[in-house]
Amino acid sequence: GYFGVEFDPQGRAGLLFLDLNEQQIGAPLALKPYEIETKAEGSMVSAQLYERAQQLSEQYDVDIRIAEQCGLEYTDFTASMLTDEWSIDWALDSLETALAAYPEGFFTQLQYGSLTSIRIEIVRGLKDKRAQEDDEFSEFNGFTRSLSDHHLMVLDAETMYPETIYHEFTHLIDARLEYDAWYREDAVFSEETWLELQPEGYEFPYDYTELPDEAYEAIEQGYFARIYGATYPGEDRATIMEIAMLGYAERFHESPALLEKLAYYSDCIRDCFDTATWPAITKWEEPLYN
Repeated sequence: GYFGVEFDPQGRAGLLFLDLNEQQIGAPLALKPYEIETKAEGSMVSAQLYERAQQLSEQYDVDIRIAEQCGLEYTDFTASMLTDEWSIDWALDSLETALAAYPEGFFTQLQYGSLTSIRIEIVRGLKDKRAQEDDEFSEFNGFTRSLSDHHLMVLDAETMYPETIYHEFTHLIDARLEYDAWYREDAVFSEETWLELQPEGYEFPYDYTELPDEAYEAIEQGYFARIYGATYPGEDRATIMEIAMLGYAERFHESPALLEKLAYYSDCIRDCFDTATWPAITKWEEPLYN
């Protein structure tokens, strides 16, 4: 066959392969995405768990992987295979609770460009390869990455809760907002606007271990949901969405700064996403009205 390059309306290039073995006389060529790998059938745990993961995957348009279906070795992280069936079942419970809290079709809209799926891997012993063994930041509840053709979310079943999932999905929301703002000049979302919502003169350290004294002062003033949010703008938004999705409305009513941040972020999401089938008030917007 032949290789070729196709450019989308935004000017991004994609590699095409014309397979001459596929006969389509008199019809437009059908484009099929190239699958780099397929999901293993799975035999390390009971069939019911694989079936449940598959059912949730189909219901919410995500790709949930358990046991030996998970990668375990990632660019910055490493993990161990989880085969304890009670832990997997509990993790799937948490995942189902979290997925059900978002509007219908929400996860499909998190897919854009070449990122055509959201892969969620449930593991144990998730560690940051770059951290020392005794470093308090060596162990993580989860992380997300946008790879060549899919979003990857890895969750440690031994330490994760629904708020962990809300946190990690916020990072994917951020990626969607940034993508939209890059190509749409009138997009509401911008990092510059977010920085204007911080205490006067506050600068994010962009570091998880070294925090300025101003971070602790900002916490006292009610600018951050918790200290972790003072590290990066993305962690600020993710920690705010955690408490919003958990229904902690009182936290926002006690802090005008947090309420303003939530209101702005909610506006950004509604500006970017197709909300035609969404409820009038989403789960994360409830603190704005309660």
